[in-house]
Amino acid sequence: MTRYNRTVLGTVCLPWRDDHTLDEPLFRRTIVNLVAAGLPDLYIFGTAGEGYAVTDTVFRRVATVFAETMREAGGASPMVGVVSLSLATMIERIAFCRTLGIDTFQFSLPNWAATSDTEMRRVFAEICGRFPDCKFLHYNLMRSGRLVRPRDYAELAEAHPNLVATKYGGGDPFMISGLMTHAPQLRHFLTEQGFYIGAPLGECALLASISSSNPQRAREYLEAGANGDAVRFAELYRELCGVLLALLDAAGTGFIDGAYDKVIHKLAEPDFPLALLPPYETTTEAIYEQYRAKLAADFPAWLPSR
Repeated sequence: MTRYNRTVLGTVCLPWRDDHTLDEPLFRRTIVNLVAAGLPDLYIFGTAGEGYAVTDTVFRRVATVFAETMREAGGASPMVGVVSLSLATMIERIAFCRTLGIDTFQFSLPNWAATSDTEMRRVFAEICGRFPDCKFLHYNLMRSGRLVRPRDYAELAEAHPNLVATKYGGGDPFMISGLMTHAPQLRHFLTEQGFYIGAPLGECALLASISSSNPQRAREYLEAGANGDAVRFAELYRELCGVLLALLDAAGTGFIDGAYDKVIHKLAEPDFPLALLPPYETTTEAIYEQYRAKLAADFPAWLPSR
């Protein structure tokens, strides 16, 4: 039995004003619109959500607004990311979110230096073991200094029943097949390219990145893979490869993740600001307009449904 729903998991970008404060009304509207568009499973403070850049004060306010608005909008259980170089800070942030009634989290390994195997196991024990009534997704990425291996997840899942899912944005077929083989009790969320590899191998789920521009079509991609509809699955995959190429042609590859996600989100909400918190460089209105024009010309089905 897999421990978490097979669904489309989406992120909520954070809209910043010119003074780097949160545009709270726009943030609330964004959450409501994403849920209404068919993306009820949302999280904040992943890489795209700038979880690495916020102060504790901003973290607490954003988490509070997110939890309130998700409940008002009828979304799924809100998921909050905890990203920090400090394990103690991660624990404090989870404890604060528990006071808000939040019980679902994602975390990545702290990285001042890459954790050893012993240190990696200690992180999982400190987080999962300290909050046994919560559910945890581990965000597995090289930015943390190392990847958790599929056989490691088998061991960690056995030790921690509340470790329920993983998130992996790469496309390595050996990693993906290993996840499906060695830790099938965990729900593995893969981005569009990885999901095309993983869906024939096991019950993985979709981490929406470029497909988030149209949540209904993203869900169609998930269902085509889950149901073994190879023809439709391949059609949608080819489209998504073209959509990704259009974004990279417009923006290049020199930006941090959140910059691209804000370009994608701006398709649905044209007044959404592209700014990231300092010191990170963001994209431009010209990049956004080039990307949108390419989608309108070649991939109009991936523009937001109105």
